[in-house]
Amino acid sequence: MHRSLRAAVVNPATFAVTLLVIGNVQLSTFAVFGCFALLVMADFGGPRRARAVAYLAATLAGAAAVTLGTAASSSAAAATLLMLAIGFALSFADVFGGYLTAARPALLLAFVLAVSIPAGVAAIPARVAGWLLAGAVSTLAGVFFWPWFERETLRRRAADACLAAADLVEAMLSDAPGDELTRRRDAARDALREVRSEFTRTAHRPAGPTRADRAFVELLTQLERIVELSERPFHQRRPPLRPSIDERQRLVAAVVGALRGSAVVLTGGPPPDIRAVDQAWRAHRTALDRWAVDQLRKGRAPEDVLEAIDLDHTLRVIAYVTLALSANAVITAGGRPDDSVPLPAAVPRLEGTQGVALRIARTIRAHLEPDSTVLHNSLRTGAGLAAAVLLARTLGLSHAFWVVLGTLSVLRSNALGTGRSTLQALAGTLIGFAAGGVFAVLAGDHTVVMWLAMPVAIFLASYAAGAVGFVAGQAAFTLAVIVIFNLLSPAGWQVGLVRIEDVAVGTGISVVAGLLLWPRGARRDLARATAGLYRAVAAYLESAFGLVLADGAAAGVARARAEALRARGRAAEGFDAFLAERGAKPLDPETAGRLISAGNQALLAGDLLVVVAADLGYRATSCPDAARAVEAQVRALLGTVEHLAEELDGRRSGAAQRTERSAVPPSTSVRSAVVECMRRAVHDESAARGAMAALIAGEWVDNLARLAAEIEDAVRAAGEAAATPWWR
Repeated sequence: MHRSLRAAVVNPATFAVTLLVIGNVQLSTFAVFGCFALLVMADFGGPRRARAVAYLAATLAGAAAVTLGTAASSSAAAATLLMLAIGFALSFADVFGGYLTAARPALLLAFVLAVSIPAGVAAIPARVAGWLLAGAVSTLAGVFFWPWFERETLRRRAADACLAAADLVEAMLSDAPGDELTRRRDAARDALREVRSEFTRTAHRPAGPTRADRAFVELLTQLERIVELSERPFHQRRPPLRPSIDERQRLVAAVVGALRGSAVVLTGGPPPDIRAVDQAWRAHRTALDRWAVDQLRKGRAPEDVLEAIDLDHTLRVIAYVTLALSANAVITAGGRPDDSVPLPAAVPRLEGTQGVALRIARTIRAHLEPDSTVLHNSLRTGAGLAAAVLLARTLGLSHAFWVVLGTLSVLRSNALGTGRSTLQALAGTLIGFAAGGVFAVLAGDHTVVMWLAMPVAIFLASYAAGAVGFVAGQAAFTLAVIVIFNLLSPAGWQVGLVRIEDVAVGTGISVVAGLLLWPRGARRDLARATAGLYRAVAAYLESAFGLVLADGAAAGVARARAEALRARGRAAEGFDAFLAERGAKPLDPETAGRLISAGNQALLAGDLLVVVAADLGYRATSCPDAARAVEAQVRALLGTVEHLAEELDGRRSGAAQRTERSAVPPSTSVRSAVVECMRRAVHDESAARGAMAALIAGEWVDNLARLAAEIEDAVRAAGEAAATPWWR
């Protein structure tokens, strides 16, 4: 509503000044469409200063696009090739999120408008002047005229989720009654759902290469991990022997305090005490080891001691996740976490220009892959727009830019979605043409009536697409076009007829592009990207388990993790594209989300295994029998993950893979080997650390095997959806 009212006031005023006072049609055209592009299609958010910078940057980039487009407009070949390059580049830039994503539609409109209307280089000054005027007016309006500070709202939602997570952890780790734990878990889920919903609605989502944006995305992932961990059964076990150590309560207090402190820093308060969590986490590990050795020396059965140690497994995982979450909350709020604390791998480390450049390079590398959804969509968009420019110029269509805009408006990630959007675009255009044609006939030559109608038309064109739907948006935009062009050059209802013809051509090009270029769209790309994620995470887990069990090389672990992160980025983009597809989905979005979440959980397991070995120094080499038993489990687990990946990308049928899949050996063999090693710990403390390493690795094998079993149905559904013909 704010955006639409702002556009309804600013656009007509700017148009009136440029047309009635300055009297230059080229300048007026680019001024009115520039205001619409920057105030409606872009509509930057964020704090006033960042918002102003974004508007000014988009204005300068748009001026460059207008210059390039005008210079190339006299040659059909040059216009086509340049449209291909710019369409691809701007579409690919979506992967960086943030202001780049918000600016993309406006910059595309600037170039399309300039390249589709042939003019000599002499027209460049007037066109650029119109765009620059629109940029100056839009910057002032966007910063001072009903600004909507959605970033602050988003952080408040995240703070509420942190508080709900703190309440949940407190109840879960303090033996709260079952109904109270359920109530707090539901409250945490609701809070997380709210922040995710707000994140989806935010025009300038913090998903770019800056450190703060990446930290916020990681923070949301970590909140999800904490809620998921509360649903695991570890904390529900009640062994006969429980560790009676003060360090446990200190760790619980530090974790809960850090979660609440993260909420405070997100709303402008002081940072959480990250150091306290790190110190309590390490002290708890040392105290737990010492307690275990003391109990063994007192004659306690090793089986009972191991059961007691298992009790704190969830607490230690949550504490590690909280370390990362708290650091990311500080970075999100613009601060700098304590450098003396070894931060988890999920915290973006590099600051400034170097960090941004590195993250940009990593992101580009991750998505310049043959199976990348971003690459497919970018190539499809660039090719479709280039074909639209070439056909419009070859056929000599009047108002050729509507052909290109028609192509852009309905080009979706699959052929079926494009076909549906084509029908919707034509229906909306016909409705708008009917309404606009009747109005043009009734208004006749009464220019004053047209000027009075323009604010209403601009408001409807701004409001309808977001608040009502695609068809309504197309209808309202067609009505606004009829009004604008009748003020520029009175032609009555015929302007609407021209738009119908051009949109029909443009949408036809979209259908052809959708049929020829990856017609199955996001569901196929999502399945393949998720399969790639599982394979990359499996390689990382193999290295991480090797570090714990066989004294593997840390360098290989780092390389495997970097590849897993790139695969996670591709899968996340595939999931976003899948959610953005219009129409019925052959795969439930919640099911698809579970597949991505499972990959993230496995990545977290690898991170914790690396910390156990490389940071805390737990290696199973002093318990070779236990290490070999866990290694057998790891091999079976990795085989299961590979089978799941094959089912996702359709290499084999799900039934055949389930027949061939080897089950993970029972944990009893690991348990007995660890117990035997624990017996030696009475006289050899290194055996105790080796036993702990094998025990931790074995627990993660059990957790991941359980996770793999839980997602089997989801994998089957995703594989079947990916194999479904594009027309279904």
